Amino acid sequence: MELRRAALALVNLVAAAITLGVSWAIVYYLAWKPLMEMSPRIPEILTTLNVTSTLWWRDFLALFFDILIILVVAPGTLWVMAHLAVELRRVGEWFKYERSPEGRQDKWVLRLTVSQRIQHIVMIITFVICMITGFAMHYANDPYVRLYIFADRETFVTLHIISGFVMGVLVIAHFTYYATLFLGIAWRNGFRVAVSSFPIFRFYTLSYFKSLVQIFGWGFSGRVQRPRYHKYDNEQLFEYWAVYWGIAILGIPGLLMTLWGPGALDGVLWVMHYKEAILAVTFILLVHITYTHFRPTDFPINLVFIHGRMPLKRIKEDHPEWYEELVRGGRV
Repeated sequence: MELRRAALALVNLVAAAITLGVSWAIVYYLAWKPLMEMSPRIPEILTTLNVTSTLWWRDFLALFFDILIILVVAPGTLWVMAHLAVELRRVGEWFKYERSPEGRQDKWVLRLTVSQRIQHIVMIITFVICMITGFAMHYANDPYVRLYIFADRETFVTLHIISGFVMGVLVIAHFTYYATLFLGIAWRNGFRVAVSSFPIFRFYTLSYFKSLVQIFGWGFSGRVQRPRYHKYDNEQLFEYWAVYWGIAILGIPGLLMTLWGPGALDGVLWVMHYKEAILAVTFILLVHITYTHFRPTDFPINLVFIHGRMPLKRIKEDHPEWYEELVRGGRV
């Protein structure tokens, strides 16, 4: 049993190393290197402030996004590595428990509705199509990349536009539904609705770094309390709200470029679209996949996004604030 656990832990580390390595390779070649090439011009860009020039905006946004990519990916890497360090000794624990007789007899609580699961799957499909077609178009003239492109550029453009449009409609519909729901409840309660009644609003930026410090401390010292989460932890909340940022930065320039071409506004729209795509792909690969599925206790996969339920034992340990709310409400 110990040998099997050790082998699983090794496979887990290799899988995480691959996603981390590929992610940082993307960051190095598509963010760090361009940033270093631009470094001699950075003082000029920051001091000129020629806000009426589209060329200045193009350079400024390229600089801004390269720095942003690094600033997001660096703590994201620490988040993933901290959980690897803390939980590796428990590799496959929840994956095994959920399939054991004890786990099947546990009370399972709905975490994601059918609608939310369908939306998530549609998001996965459209994101993957956009990612593949987008980078294929970008590197279409690269002799090394063209070997892997088995369709003409027009086909990739069409698929990219259609999948991007579907993704945008999905996000707008999702936001509209929950914004309307929130405002309706607020109206009925004289706009005295506690934000805590909507767990998705509980995120604030500093909590991410606070929990990051706690995760490290929890792993190295029993005197440090493990972060207490509600229905969603800080990575999930960060990523949820990042979707709206991403769709705005990707979708609006993407729509305008569909109408007027990538050269519109001297390439300002293209820079926004391209750099945000790098940020989105890197974060999904490095943090979402590695943390959600390659997290040791869930390894090799977390199937909540398929069946939408979570055993009560896990809720009590990983989401204690949610567990306490369920108990108070008599729902468990």
